[in-house]
Amino acid sequence: MGNTKIIPRGFGPALVLVLLAGVAGGLGQWWADGGSQAVQLARCGALLAEAWEAAVVEEVLFRGVLLWACLSWARRRNEAYPRRASRAHRFAGLRAVVDPVGFAVMTSSLIFGLAHLFPEGSLMAPGADIGVAAIQGVLKVAQATLFGAVMALLVVRSPYGSRPLPQRALSLVAPVIVHGLFDLLFWGPLLLTGGVLPSTYLTGNAVDLVPLVITTVLLAWAVKSC
Repeated sequence: MGNTKIIPRGFGPALVLVLLAGVAGGLGQWWADGGSQAVQLARCGALLAEAWEAAVVEEVLFRGVLLWACLSWARRRNEAYPRRASRAHRFAGLRAVVDPVGFAVMTSSLIFGLAHLFPEGSLMAPGADIGVAAIQGVLKVAQATLFGAVMALLVVRSPYGSRPLPQRALSLVAPVIVHGLFDLLFWGPLLLTGGVLPSTYLTGNAVDLVPLVITTVLLAWAVKSC
């Protein structure tokens, strides 16, 4: 009987780092927001709904659709332009995708990262320091891209990732769970103490750089650990 584990082997350290990034980001945002409000348990329902809705929708869209679309395109590209091309097409190999899985993971994760620059509100807070906002933008894209890479690797290395549909859908279970837990940790301290989700990540406030830097470093470590 083959491996049927939802979480691929060897992902334990990476997932611990992802959740630590969620804790660091959540506490950092709570601290940047003042960190003095009492916990409001009545807001637990809103937090749970926000976290799990985002987890399901984003994982289905970016890992369930985009990731596999990129992988399928890369594989078809390789079939059309084999690396060992004939002399008549000796440069055709340059147009082949060397690593279809790596290409799909990187492309879908980068698009996921760029998408996080555009929340529901404006791109940048009014009156924001442009220099700080620019750094925030780079870090936010890096942070979300690295997070997306871990989620994508969970999918492609899942024992269900190589199976046909509908069994392949089970490869999304682990990313949805991890994503939901991350969002609970990342937004929980802020929402449960009376805060609101930011309308933009580019606040121009230097204090907001602290959680961004910490979470980006932890997520980079997580990717390296995969």
